[in-house]
Amino acid sequence: MATTDLSIKYRPVRIGFLVRGGKIDDLVKTAGINTMLWGGIYNPIIPVSKNKQYDEKLIDLFNVDILYAVSHTKEIKEISEKFSYLKGTYDYTKNNLFLEGWLNRDKNIIGYLDSKNIVDYYWHKEGLKFSKKDFKSNFAIIRWDDKDKLKNLFAISFGYFPTEYNLEDNYESTFLKSLKSKEIEIKPVQSLSVEMANNTYPMLFTSSELKVSGRPYSKDGIYIGNENNFDDLLYFWNLRASGLNIEFLPIHHIKRYELFIQSFLENLDNLQRHDNIIKIFCLSRIYKDVEEILEKFKLRKHFDLCYIDKLENGLDAIPVNLYFDRQYTLANVDKPYDRYNVTISLPNKKFLVDTNRNVMFQNLAASISTLGEFGYPEHTLKPPFIRKLNTFYGREIAFEPYKIRSERDGIRIIINTDKNSLSLYPLSHKSLINKIFELADFKSEISQPGLLLKRIIEKLNGLHNGEVFKIVGVRKLLKTINKDVCISRKETETIIRNGKNFNKYENLYIEKRDKEKLTPSDVFEFLLNYDFLRPGLELICEYCKLRSWISLNRIDDILICDYCGYENKTRLHLRKSPNDKGEGDWKFRKSGFFAKDNNQEGAIPVILTLLVFSRILNHKLIYSPALSLKSDSRDPEIDFCVLNYKTVRRGPSIQIGIGECKAEGGKIDKNDIDNMKIIRKRLSKIGLDCFLVFSKTVDNFDEEEINMFKRLDKDNIDIILLTNRELESSHPYWYKEYSDNLPQKYALDLKDMADNSKYLYLNK
Repeated sequence: MATTDLSIKYRPVRIGFLVRGGKIDDLVKTAGINTMLWGGIYNPIIPVSKNKQYDEKLIDLFNVDILYAVSHTKEIKEISEKFSYLKGTYDYTKNNLFLEGWLNRDKNIIGYLDSKNIVDYYWHKEGLKFSKKDFKSNFAIIRWDDKDKLKNLFAISFGYFPTEYNLEDNYESTFLKSLKSKEIEIKPVQSLSVEMANNTYPMLFTSSELKVSGRPYSKDGIYIGNENNFDDLLYFWNLRASGLNIEFLPIHHIKRYELFIQSFLENLDNLQRHDNIIKIFCLSRIYKDVEEILEKFKLRKHFDLCYIDKLENGLDAIPVNLYFDRQYTLANVDKPYDRYNVTISLPNKKFLVDTNRNVMFQNLAASISTLGEFGYPEHTLKPPFIRKLNTFYGREIAFEPYKIRSERDGIRIIINTDKNSLSLYPLSHKSLINKIFELADFKSEISQPGLLLKRIIEKLNGLHNGEVFKIVGVRKLLKTINKDVCISRKETETIIRNGKNFNKYENLYIEKRDKEKLTPSDVFEFLLNYDFLRPGLELICEYCKLRSWISLNRIDDILICDYCGYENKTRLHLRKSPNDKGEGDWKFRKSGFFAKDNNQEGAIPVILTLLVFSRILNHKLIYSPALSLKSDSRDPEIDFCVLNYKTVRRGPSIQIGIGECKAEGGKIDKNDIDNMKIIRKRLSKIGLDCFLVFSKTVDNFDEEEINMFKRLDKDNIDIILLTNRELESSHPYWYKEYSDNLPQKYALDLKDMADNSKYLYLNK
């Protein structure tokens, strides 16, 4: 049984709240619900209107786990159906957030980690249960009059505990009593006190004990806007949900907020950070008045105005990643029923401390990232970050369509808090690639050349043993010797040695050997060991005088001639010395997958090309052999495709390379290129960075091919070009004559390879 190391991070489920565009009541309602959720302050609000482009960008930007409809309209229903892969785990209920009570069915409970868990954590871990009766903590409930003109802003800024959901738990009472909280009342027209800026109010409380990564400290500050404008309140909420430390300054009630904002800004001003700015956000309509407003606040750091005008992505900051802590565990890898199974013992959930409270029905998210995937070859638990494949990932990896979510560095699974172990089933590369092409409206299946390539790689016990085909003499031997021709070992080794510059392969590793340098004899024995050559005897029949080749497994005391049937005595045909020329020498023929004179359906150039990608991508290679693609308009074929979705220099992206490979004598033509352009266009539409790969086991492409490649480059189509220089090298771009001038000598992804290809082949 194999094992694999995993990194696991727990966090609250991130919920995207769907509201009616322009309806402030929906924003206030959302604020009340999020006051009762752990991490509620980080849940985005998605305004839904007839213009759905903005809504969809917000959903993608926050990478939410589920969607929850605060109101129900035709447009909200359409968005929910379009993003069906973000269904909640309790979607079978009428409401996937509030559920029927566990013990008291007349009451409701919350189906996701709630803020009462935070109260329990502080009660037990921070020693509040041992404090004196008259002790008051730094937590505070903010109250206001329902007639106050700022009531909507108060609800969204400070949070409140709604009473209309008929819940088992009284969240307000728990917050007051268990946290020894203060109560601060804001009377109409009364100014907000300095004290409020130094207390933890219910909405801010929902961020407790959560760590963040990617926090944009340089964008903390204030939002200046109209307290009764939907867009202002929405932008403020989502900026704060992205992880910014930010407060709202109402432009029509600056005097009421002046002390509160001054205290908040002073706290930011006193923070020791490398930057020296405080961000000011506002919409364009009040931009002219902002500088006059800011004169009221005197700080050491300077203000940096951020002008907002119909934000394309809804934010000026990338949302942070949340988690309680990172833990590591060792998982077992088994293969029952011919499918890999990774069994994980989940780490303790240290943030859940009240064992008397039954929270087994509450859901949380566990982000799982593998530290190595050697235990399940040609399978992965790090599928590409394609949200539309969430349901597919769920079915394949967890056997539950709505449990798995795609992440940039692994997967996220929604589980109950009482879950102590998981069984996950790594996704096969074949299924993954087929599904990606299906997303691009192609039905894919491995073609006959692809099947042959797959079997050859299996015969080699892995792609790495295909290194032997880098030797020109080996390729020449397998190509030029006809299937019915048999040659001696000496002749075989001569062909291998004389192929081309055999000396440069002296350090090539193809299998374990005692001596330092590789010899033609080592190569010959490798081919023999992997059944690419088969030994036998070439004998002349005593009766008909015709030559016959007899394989080793047919040799016996009596050999029957294949032509005339005469029984020959084997011992009379064997020479005393194997060095004597004649019919008694051992002779060898091509065998196995190389027995036919069909150039192995072009398998060798593909193997060499895949080895290049394996070297560049650090052996984390996800690929498919030749595919036949079917669509409603055209049925193109490709020789292979490779997938890479973790780049180093350019941030996260999903790269796919589709290839056309030719052996010496083959020619890349316009039809090949046209087919690949069609495939590229469809793959690009689903958000993949598609690269066209052309490789050829020759020293140079011909002039006609280069001209076609230049036209592709002119059309801004990224191409990767490989000839013997790259295919035969230990590293495709480490050769002296170009090392100093190559754009990307240490290429790490497909884009780097394309940059190098352009320099090497198209800039001449």
